[in-house]
Amino acid sequence: PEEKEDAIADYSGTWKCTEATSNLSGNSTFSVRLKKDGTSNTAYFMENIYNIGFSNQASLTIDASAITIASQTIGTGNSSYKASGSGTVNSSTKLTMSYKMEDGSGAVDNCSATFEKQ
Repeated sequence: PEEKEDAIADYSGTWKCTEATSNLSGNSTFSVRLKKDGTSNTAYFMENIYNIGFSNQASLTIDASAITIASQTIGTGNSSYKASGSGTVNSSTKLTMSYKMEDGSGAVDNCSATFEKQ
């Protein structure tokens, strides 16, 4: 008998991000885009994470229940950030994540965000 693979939703598309950070007062809302990384069901790129532009993308994995942002550098030069974090798949249209963004100065911005598919 063949093993049945767990069905994982396709999270590709535009999402509304509502983000709270430790360095800024209040929340900010902006759009991000998730794109599949090749043919994997769980590997994605998130464009515009931390509202740093659609030309900057974070690599992350999303399975049926969890999200992982492995430690990585996003962007280049003076506009680069070291990022890492994790999250939860609430549904195929809602994700929650906590992540850290460091701009190289030694200060770490702790972020929490909710993403709703548009």
